[in-house]
Amino acid sequence: MLVPRRAKKPLWFKVLMGLLAVIVLLIGAVALYLNSIYQTTNEVIDKIGTPDTVPITSSAKVKPLTFLLMGVDSRPETGSLNSDVIMGITLNPQSKSATVVSVPRDLEMEPKGLPHRKANYYYPYFHLQDQQTAFAKTKELYSEFFGLPIDYMVTIDFKGFQKAIDELGGLTIDVDMDMRYVDTEDGTNINLKKGVQQLNGKETLDFVRYRKSNRGTEESSDLQRNKRQQQVLDQMLGKLASVGGLTKLGDLIEAVGGQMKTDIPSSQIRDMMKTYYNIDRSNVKYMPIDGEWVSPFILPNQESLDAARRALRAEAGLTAPYATPTPTPGKKSGTGSSTDSSGTKADPSPKPKTTPRIDLNQESGTKATATPKPNVTPKQDVTPKQDVTPKPDPTATPKPDRTEAPDSSKAPTREPSATPRPPASPTPDPAATHKPGTGTQPTPTPTQVPPKPL
Repeated sequence: MLVPRRAKKPLWFKVLMGLLAVIVLLIGAVALYLNSIYQTTNEVIDKIGTPDTVPITSSAKVKPLTFLLMGVDSRPETGSLNSDVIMGITLNPQSKSATVVSVPRDLEMEPKGLPHRKANYYYPYFHLQDQQTAFAKTKELYSEFFGLPIDYMVTIDFKGFQKAIDELGGLTIDVDMDMRYVDTEDGTNINLKKGVQQLNGKETLDFVRYRKSNRGTEESSDLQRNKRQQQVLDQMLGKLASVGGLTKLGDLIEAVGGQMKTDIPSSQIRDMMKTYYNIDRSNVKYMPIDGEWVSPFILPNQESLDAARRALRAEAGLTAPYATPTPTPGKKSGTGSSTDSSGTKADPSPKPKTTPRIDLNQESGTKATATPKPNVTPKQDVTPKQDVTPKPDPTATPKPDRTEAPDSSKAPTREPSATPRPPASPTPDPAATHKPGTGTQPTPTPTQVPPKPL
């Protein structure tokens, strides 16, 4: 008996089945690859972040968060912890937007109860005192400076920055000037030409760091460096949006994980990745803090500083107006200055006044409280007797001598040979300590000298 022969499958059917098989294999391979990346990224996130549990109401998915980002020079060649990049960043999940404020590293700061130094001094200072509390103390200081609570802090060193740029395949940067600087001691060799060009990690780091020149090129400023930092951050966001979003962000975290430190809980890092991985660059606002160079500091422009503070608070959803700290008599416009945002000079004569204090725990819509700080009631002047030497004008306020300010461009080293000196007591308010009629002037408290580098 003859068995009927099976009909041959059409050629198109065989081709179709072959294509389907290839597609299934590709999907399986991609799934395995993504799962591998997910597992690796998760392991890195668990190492970077803290194990703390985050309440649903505090998740990055629903609550605006403010971060302090610092780029730290921790190279063994320098033996320092200089904070060359300081940024305050607020993210808002409802509007999928962000506000970034760049703080000049040489900005003059006079925080209460701490040494009078540049902005880049304080994190290394706290780190030398106690590594376990350095983040908390630095956040507290900058919370007062920015006028809103800082939720988390992140530091990344030079090596991590270079890895991040290389992981993204480099960046297209508009170099604003010729840059040439060589330092044989720490290995720095900056050599960039003006113009739009593709930069790798090392070159991008040179671009954001350049300030001094010793090879005939024009020197830069701290304020110009801040603009370069913002350009680089903007280009990084654009690159993330164009090369794979969430997956590329995972690769980025994996690449720089060993050079990054933070107090963000691991679960919060995952929520942030899911919420902001595709943020539109047009929704990111960059706010500079302008100022004037008066060696060895940059004195901030008060209007610029107030605008930056308002922008961060608005992004965070804090509707209460920012309470500007009471100016300190005898200082130029800036942080703790004698000129307010309207340009009105402070009256040096003793009179009762109120010192606003920022409530760091206030929620949206809660106004900052002002705690009265009464001054010493001035005594009535006694008419001097005859032949008594006339007394100096009690309203005269001694001006600080900036030429004798210590050079704090170098932050303390990480491993000092001696225990750092305790913070100096804040300089007393001349209006409160000087008693008219005594014939004496208040004596300023000497500024504490920072620990010497090794």
